[in-house]
Amino acid sequence: MSKIDNILTTLGTNNSSQIATAVLAGFKMIFLPIATATDKTASPEQKTYTIIRDIIMEGLALITYIGVTGQIQKHATAPICRAYFKSKAKKLESTGILTPEELDTLRNVDAKKLKMAGEDYLNRLSPNRKKLPAEISQYIERLNKIVEKLEGESEKPLKQSLENFVSGLKKSVPSDSVEKVAKEAGKVEVLKPLKAFCNTRIALSQLSVWILAVAIIPPLCNAMIAPIMKKFSPKTDNIDEKKPVLQEPPMLNPVVQPHNTVIKRDDAVASFRNRYINYSTGMRV
Repeated sequence: MSKIDNILTTLGTNNSSQIATAVLAGFKMIFLPIATATDKTASPEQKTYTIIRDIIMEGLALITYIGVTGQIQKHATAPICRAYFKSKAKKLESTGILTPEELDTLRNVDAKKLKMAGEDYLNRLSPNRKKLPAEISQYIERLNKIVEKLEGESEKPLKQSLENFVSGLKKSVPSDSVEKVAKEAGKVEVLKPLKAFCNTRIALSQLSVWILAVAIIPPLCNAMIAPIMKKFSPKTDNIDEKKPVLQEPPMLNPVVQPHNTVIKRDDAVASFRNRYINYSTGMRV
């Protein structure tokens, strides 16, 4: 039951695109052949060809969506997150908001630890979830504190500060309001590690599914299916082409026979007339 629980939990909590796409491919792999088998207008050869083609195509799509997209998420999510935090640290170097140690931590995020914490968060509802090491939890907490420091401790959000700035201009408030709004407007927003991990994973899932569906799976299916489907290709077209040929001789016979009969009758009449003319003149033919 634990495996079934894990599968159901994954399907219910994972919002990656390949899960929904793979479920759709599995649904089509089962029910499209059933619909083809119940089609009374198709010949047995056509049914066999279509059923085998659908099963192979949807099976390839199912394996590709789960395997390829899963591997891309597994190996690319953490490095992309690390590049994300590195780019944010570069923008924050001249602001003086973070200490050199904090900048160094943000610039050199440990991708392995981030990956372990992110996968642990994704499996948080699984009955077989393993306990995350304390070292990993402490590292993620340190990153969270850096992000919280960047986000500031002000209770007023940026929108409210801008409204105060506009109203302050009308009342000719001193320039300290302008400095406050300018500081908040120039602040670099940074996502917390687990949120960045989940967002990157979802983006990779969507991107890989689109690329697979548009550019990879169709030519892959054509290349693999074409040699196999030649053995099951229906041959009804050749039979249909021969049918008109078999029907032509009976249609031509009635036209030929009367024509020949007329020719023979005319010859006989002409011969009789010649004999009659010759007898009437006393000459023998």
